[in-house]
Amino acid sequence: MDDGPVTPALVLWTAKRVITQHREPAQDSRATGRCAQCRDAGCDMLSWAVGVVKAHRLAANAQAESGS
Repeated sequence: MDDGPVTPALVLWTAKRVITQHREPAQDSRATGRCAQCRDAGCDMLSWAVGVVKAHRLAANAQAESGS
């Protein structure tokens, strides 16, 4: 495993991968659609990922508005 720094870009990439995993239907050849964190009441990992992407988009929108 790479022991490089955890950058904001890496966190965003990871969050997007988590969302993609939960969006794709499960297939025999790939374990998609759920993860080890998924429970009947929801998924903590998916909630984290959605929060990361939302925060990133809000920050980008705020930056775009202040730059106008």
